[in-house]
Amino acid sequence: MINKYLILVGRTFIATFILVNFFNIIPIDFSRNVWFLQVSMLFVDTASLMLLGLVCLKLVSLLSLKDNQLINSKKELKPFESPFDKEKEQKYQKNLRNINKISTSLIYFFVLLAFLQFYVVIDGFSQIDLVQSAKINKIEKEFNKLKNKISSESKKDTQFDNKIFMDSKLNEKNELNKILDKEANKGKFLLIRNFIRVFLMSLVWAYGFFKLAKFG
Repeated sequence: MINKYLILVGRTFIATFILVNFFNIIPIDFSRNVWFLQVSMLFVDTASLMLLGLVCLKLVSLLSLKDNQLINSKKELKPFESPFDKEKEQKYQKNLRNINKISTSLIYFFVLLAFLQFYVVIDGFSQIDLVQSAKINKIEKEFNKLKNKISSESKKDTQFDNKIFMDSKLNEKNELNKILDKEANKGKFLLIRNFIRVFLMSLVWAYGFFKLAKFG
């Protein structure tokens, strides 16, 4: 009876892992750093579902094979028990091999995912710098445009007022640049934080699937 519950739980976990990740990775967009980051975090956050699902299914095969050995060792004491079906035994052995193959594939997947984070961070830093540079250039152009306009239209009796006005605009420009610097630094900090999180969790899940493949 417990085997039926383990099969149900295992298949439910695995199906949930597949569906959640499938519908969250589409549409696929390799050109966006945010897409890589979101998908990576989703995989490490839901990996427990796949691991638990495979554990449940592997336990079913191991328990069934163990029951077969127990029946065979006591079949003289319990003649009413029929020998374990050889076809079922081969089926469970095949299931174990398939689960081990899937676990091994997931080891490589999560190791690859861990090292992919280096690209995510480098590309993310580059994109943040490009966006920041574009915004700073836009602010600088608007300031210079205003400065040239004021200079061309200024008269002698208004030069002092224009200087005060331009000084205030220069302060505004400097404040905007400081805000942009803070936003860029915050974005880079979040990238580093997510890099550490995804990198370490990917290695943890790779180790978990490694132990699962060796279990039994």
